[in-house]
Amino acid sequence: MLFVFRCAFDNQAKTPLRMSPPNLKKPYVYIRFKPFIDLFHLMKRTIVIGAMASLVTWCACQKANDQTPATPGKPSTPSTPVTPPSGVKHKRIYLKQGGDKGFYSNGKDFSYEAGDTLVLKENDWSYCSFENFYGTKSDPLVIVNEAAQIRLSAGFAFSSCKYIKLTGSGTSDKYGFLISDAVKGGVGVDIHGHSSNIEVERIDITRKTYGYWVKQEGSCVDSLQYPNFTISDIHIHDGRIHNVTQEGMYLGSTDPNGTRAVNCSGSVIYPRPLRLGNITVNNMIIDSTNRSGIQLSGADQGTNEIYSNTVSNSGFEYNTAQGNGISLGGYTHANVHDNSINHSFALGILVLGAGKIDIENNTVDNSGNLNGKVTPGMASIMVDTRRTDPVVKSTLIIKNNKLGSNTDKNVRFYETFATYNTDNQICNSGTLVIPGDIKYTTCN
Repeated sequence: MLFVFRCAFDNQAKTPLRMSPPNLKKPYVYIRFKPFIDLFHLMKRTIVIGAMASLVTWCACQKANDQTPATPGKPSTPSTPVTPPSGVKHKRIYLKQGGDKGFYSNGKDFSYEAGDTLVLKENDWSYCSFENFYGTKSDPLVIVNEAAQIRLSAGFAFSSCKYIKLTGSGTSDKYGFLISDAVKGGVGVDIHGHSSNIEVERIDITRKTYGYWVKQEGSCVDSLQYPNFTISDIHIHDGRIHNVTQEGMYLGSTDPNGTRAVNCSGSVIYPRPLRLGNITVNNMIIDSTNRSGIQLSGADQGTNEIYSNTVSNSGFEYNTAQGNGISLGGYTHANVHDNSINHSFALGILVLGAGKIDIENNTVDNSGNLNGKVTPGMASIMVDTRRTDPVVKSTLIIKNNKLGSNTDKNVRFYETFATYNTDNQICNSGTLVIPGDIKYTTCN
């Protein structure tokens, strides 16, 4: 009896999916009463054919193709990360472009394990989009360039991904990924949905609408509404953003109280967007943005830190409400320190947050002065309060900042809502304008 087996490969898994006989009407059984010699020759032919079929099957099953992207499909529920057994060597998986020079895959349809490395090698891409890809805390999933700096026109997107490291460290280039669009559209790196624990480094972004989005706006989906999830543990560092037509970094929704209408199958609701926590931005170079350089809003969880960044030439939209160097929006508590901010159409640093906010050791110059246009009333640091529900009081620590030229005062406080604590500390920050009922101490 001779069965000819067929080996079919899943283009992601590199492992046989099935082994099945062909559609034969009946098993191949050839027995006839003939002289012994005829039967002998028949047996020889059968053995040879069987051996050849086995060899072909073995070769086919050993074939190892590069990984290819899964076909885009309807978003699904997050997959469970697969942790490799102890001692198993992590794989390098080369991503393949589709016909549009892009890559999309849902982690449920892609064969990988936590700790694997996904590699981009072709020089030019349109987009690279990941949904439901998970690493683990000890074995993050790494995405890296190889052989040269990789160029993308649309950029990277991560939807409901966790424990990911996107790094341009695959070559000696300072920035291993360059994201640039001829029509200046879209977002360079977009992190949204149920995403957390993502690190991004050594990415150069230019000629986009936004450099980074890390946010989830109001949604019809309950699990994407506050307080049902927090986008947390996002670390962006050692990159560059220049010549973008809106914010350099748009981190968190600027409508944390949910005042914007969302139409859900004919019903209008006002969902509160997801909040942020444990957001870190450091060693970034941000130059020539039409709106603010770095904007962090709704970051009311964990420890948020913005430090050692260089932000210059913010506000080419020439809008006094949008051209700040660094902005902290509603509910945000953060430590903003050791940054250099120069030439902003509006304020050097704007603080509208809540909770404990530290503004220390920053160098701020030429606030209200951009490209020869001077805007009156722009302080180096301006602080105000916004409505929080429930009420969260603010404590401001502003000290040891080097504050240069501005078109107002070095530090100005407003009090839209009387929600300041009494333990504020303001020192070594030059000229101040602070309402009399706001309590604070100096460093002396």
